[in-house]
Amino acid sequence: MNKTKKLLLILIFNFGLMLAELIGGVLSNSLALIADAGHMLTDSLAILLSYFAIIISQKPPNDKKTFGYYRAEIIVSLINGLSLLLISGYIFYEAVSRFLNPLKIKVDILLTIGIIGFIGNLIGVILLKNESKENLNIRGAFLHLLSDTMSSLGVIVGGIIVYYTKFYILDSMIGILIAGIVLRGAIGLILESGEILLESTPKDVSLDKLQSEVKKLTGVKDIHDIHVWTISLNKRALSAHILLNNISVRESQEIVFKVKDVLYKKFNISHTTLEVECIDCKDSICEYKNGSINIFILVWACFFCLQNLNIF
Repeated sequence: MNKTKKLLLILIFNFGLMLAELIGGVLSNSLALIADAGHMLTDSLAILLSYFAIIISQKPPNDKKTFGYYRAEIIVSLINGLSLLLISGYIFYEAVSRFLNPLKIKVDILLTIGIIGFIGNLIGVILLKNESKENLNIRGAFLHLLSDTMSSLGVIVGGIIVYYTKFYILDSMIGILIAGIVLRGAIGLILESGEILLESTPKDVSLDKLQSEVKKLTGVKDIHDIHVWTISLNKRALSAHILLNNISVRESQEIVFKVKDVLYKKFNISHTTLEVECIDCKDSICEYKNGSINIFILVWACFFCLQNLNIF
């Protein structure tokens, strides 16, 4: 099953669980269930956005979007992160309110719905676990489901404790714990999405090490004016100037291919733009360019002399 079908299946199931938790929360007076239902509603919307983002990102590049639509995934992941941030604030607010004014909870309904929600969310987490490592947009949906799973687990544990102790305020304490878990995931997702949108150098790429690896290649004297950025989580790009010995065009192209191979194998950079400079190119003036000008002047002078001799 591909990732789009997985997302669609999870979306349908997640929306059904949300309705069940909302009804169960109202019937049982449980803040944990009501808050989790609101959480899952936003999660359903986030998963829906993720689904459409993947469809859009698969559209081929065109004259207006030469890189394609990869950034659609990053934009949606940022929206997901912001929504998680709002959710955590809402849960925290409601938890504090209930902490001050605790209500009696119908534990049997709470536990039944909580167990169903936990199992459903856990299945979704398992389905998206592998894809979340390779796709930032999928990771956003994965974090939503993971926070839902933790919420449901908290509801179940809290329900069991409340059943035996009648300590209803525990429902609000669990709500605060859920808010903290959601907040942590939100901040991480927002920061990572922001780094990509700012075209920052990927965290695992050291420019010093990159230069060192490239300069090990025979014929490469230096690499400079380096720019490395991320288009989407699994697609990186680089532009740079490489300084070579005075060699033929064919030899320079062989070196360029070797540089690209090093960049891909050691740094996972698949899209590269390299400008080749010869070692005698100084201050943007190349002796080979000057040589071509001198030859032109020489040919022109010969033609002028022959014309004066009435040969032409």
